[in-house]
Amino acid sequence: MTQTKMAQTLPAGFDDLERYVAGWSLDSELLRNRKRISSTMEEITEFYKTLIARMKAITTHLDQHPIDNLPPAETRLLNLALMFMEVSPAVELFHQPTVPDAFPMERFEILQP
Repeated sequence: MTQTKMAQTLPAGFDDLERYVAGWSLDSELLRNRKRISSTMEEITEFYKTLIARMKAITTHLDQHPIDNLPPAETRLLNLALMFMEVSPAVELFHQPTVPDAFPMERFEILQP
């Protein structure tokens, strides 16, 4: 096995998204929210534009697996898709990482299951 294959953390066919795994494939709503509000709009927009072009392929691939028993590579891919959903309003509606004219983020409590 080549060194590239050993380092691959996403399913085959999603090599172009590997660069996002370490920083954006986060496994909780709290971590995804913190990533959004601590990122620049440039970072968020780059991630958004890359993922929106791949969402059909991502959902088609993930639909082949039971959601409650995803292999690790598919879990990382799902977490990228969830992060995409976290940043979409920032790009499409707010044009900034936080919600304009809202309560300060530190007043919100994101509950973990």
